[in-house]
Parts: sequence; C-alpha cells; structure tokens
Amino acid sequence: MKIVIIGAGAVGFELANTISRREHDVWLVERDAEVLDKAGEQLDCRFVAGNGVSPEVLRDVGMRDCDLFAAVTDRDEVNIIACQTAHALGAGIKVARVRGEDYYEGHRLLLDGVDLAINPDHEAVGTIREVLFQTGATEVHDFAGGKVRITGARVEPGSRVAGRTLAAIHRDLGQRIALVTTVVRDDETLIPRGDTVIRDGDQVFLAGRRRTVDRSLIYFGSVGRRLQKVMILGANAMGRELARDLLAAGVRVKIIDPDEERCRRASARLKKVLVLHGEGTDTALLESEGVADMDGFVAVGPDDETNIMACLLARHHGAGKTVCLVDRPDYVPLLSLVGVDAAVSPRLSTSDWIASFVKRGAVISSESLGFTGAEILQLRVGDGCEWLGRTLGDLDFPSDAMVAAVLKRGSVATPRGDTVLAAGDEVVVFALPGSRDEIEDFFLGGRS
Repeated sequence: MKIVIIGAGAVGFELANTISRREHDVWLVERDAEVLDKAGEQLDCRFVAGNGVSPEVLRDVGMRDCDLFAAVTDRDEVNIIACQTAHALGAGIKVARVRGEDYYEGHRLLLDGVDLAINPDHEAVGTIREVLFQTGATEVHDFAGGKVRITGARVEPGSRVAGRTLAAIHRDLGQRIALVTTVVRDDETLIPRGDTVIRDGDQVFLAGRRRTVDRSLIYFGSVGRRLQKVMILGANAMGRELARDLLAAGVRVKIIDPDEERCRRASARLKKVLVLHGEGTDTALLESEGVADMDGFVAVGPDDETNIMACLLARHHGAGKTVCLVDRPDYVPLLSLVGVDAAVSPRLSTSDWIASFVKRGAVISSESLGFTGAEILQLRVGDGCEWLGRTLGDLDFPSDAMVAAVLKRGSVATPRGDTVLAAGDEVVVFALPGSRDEIEDFFLGGRS
C-alpha cells in the first residue's frame, strides 16, 4: 500500500512511526522544515517539504496510486481541504482529523471528499468510557465485531491467581477464566507459557469471548465497586461528552474546572451535573466534594501534569479507579508505576484508528498494545498454508507470538493444543515487536 500522511506533528509522527514498521511506501508531508527535519532523524519513510493542501505538491507525491491519504495536522480546515484536494486528484481512502464539533452532526462529518473523519477527543472519551465501566480494566480492545475482547488488568495482592503458574490456574479454573496471552512486568512484555508465574503488580492481557473476559477479571482481584459516582476534572468538550454518556447510564457526575466560562457552559448544557469552579489539585475542594466516595475520577484537562497530579491526589484520598488523559504518549507507561490506574492518549488512539485501515496480506485489522510496542492482529488463514489440517500443538509457530482466539464461521473458540485451523478461519494473535512479518508469512502459507 502507498500511504500519504499530511502533518508531521504529534499525531502524524505517531502514525508514520506505526505504519512505517509495516509498510515501506509511506510519505510524510510537512510545511515546517524544522519539524520535518526532526521527524527525519527518527522515522524510516519518505519526506516531502511542502503544503499538504497544494495540488502541485500532492500531484508530485502521486495521488492516483495513493491507497490511504491521512490529513492529521492540528488545523481542521487544513485537513478537510487537503482531503478534498486529494479526492479530486484520485486518492483512495481519505481520512481527516477533525476536532471541531461544528463540523459534525451525530458524530458524522457533513462534508464531501472526506471518506472518514476522526475526532481524537471523541475516540479518547470512548476509551475512557470502556475503561470506567470495565472497572477492573486498564485497556479494552474489541475485535471481530465485538465477538472477541482483549482486556488488560492489574494483578492485585491477595488475588486468586497471584503467585501461581498459569498451568495451575487453568487446572483450577478451567474454562471459567479467559486465556492469559501477555504479561507486562517491569517494562518487559512476555508471551507466557504454562510454567509462567503470575506475580502481584503484573499487567496481564486476557482474550476470549466478551462475557468470559469480563467475568475473569474477578480472579485477578481487579473488579471494583459498581460505577455509581464519577468526578471529572475538565469542563471542556471531552469532559462534557463523557458526563453525558455517564448520565445516560445512570451514573451521578460532578465536574471541576478552573475556567469560569467553561463552567457556565457545562452547567447550562448538563442540567443534572454538579459543576464546580475550582482547581482539580485543590485538596480541600476534593475532600469537601467527597472524592473518597467516588467510584471513578477522570482528569481530561488541557495540561498533562495537572491531570496526573489530580489523579494522584484523588487516589490518595480514596477515589476508586483513576483515569488520566495525557497528550504525550511517553507518559503512558509511567503512570501505572506511580499509582494511576489507566492512561489514555488521544495521539495513540488516533494513530491506532487510522493505522487499522492499513491492511496487508492476511491481516484483517490490528491495534497497538498500549505502550509496549506489541500488536494485536486479526488475520485470515490462507488456503496456501502447508500446515492446514495439523493441530496447533504440532506447528512451528513463531515464539514471539501467541494465538489468543480462533473464529470458525463466526463462532469464537479458545485455542488449545489440539485445535485445527482451516482455510478461511480467522485468528487473533498477540505479536511482540518485530514479529509481525513472520506472523503474516505464517498465515499466508509460510513455514510449518
């Protein structure tokens, strides 16, 4: 595939970094020479200095053989016009990053020439909502139309699985527990085996049917109290959208914001929400408003450091789950180490969403696994595989990967050693960094 990205800023950089690991024909267009030079020092793709809305620049890059065109600058109007220009010049799929609420109606972009629009704030709210309602989850990924769920969970002290091998856990719980596919421990991502011991503080990823995965959280000591009350730092568009979603689910909500105008706007639009004018790091305010009784505390303000500090204070004073919005992806792996339950980065969410349209060979869809560099791949088994008809236990499957789920005619099955794959089956696979090409080759008909 040929992919053209307009904008080498935060989102464009993350997107190019993600896609260039899979595809060789990636073009990054940026008008700021200094930004482009910085990207050029770290990325392996083609670079073009120029205006991404210029027909001349886009003709030089080549739109007629462009499979995916993504305009992700920090200006909505530039992204929209760039997509419309690319459309006129014959580009394939056109994706625009558009944050302005005025351009949407029911989350649908009302403009021609843009095939798909992504609002990073809306995507981040969706991720936060999933994490909040899955009270034991640190990440939630759904595949195959929601039939397969991948959930990250923290192993808490005293849980039923801590200190035991996976083999012993599965002997005890059998099909009541989902498949543990990945363990993140001390910044290292591991593909576990039967003799792997699950330890306190590990982050594990569970895979299987949605109901099985959700039920399995209890064994890791990760199921918290029922979500009834949530406090939100931030009366911006994200905070208001999240509050509306929570209200619709019967959750009581309080919003704190230091900006008086934002408070007035939120109060006028959210009649059943208590809106408080104040600082999210004001300990006296948090205590007086009952932060200790909150089942969830979410910080979605514009400043990363303030969001982090507010979450740490909320956790210290007894709040249930804490979820922090951070713009910088490099902060994400650090927050669990200091006590924040879950971190959400709009940049990563946007990059992953657009990258999901980059399909090659056997790959149907893919997502990055948090900050680990690993990937979750959904693949189709090719009819050229020489190993068809043999059991998974007999196959020379890549050691840096693990089959997490199998879909046969739309039905989800947990993979076992005696599972036999047929052409046309779909699989969900966890792959450590660098193993993607080997996995693709395997399911296209490579080694056996």
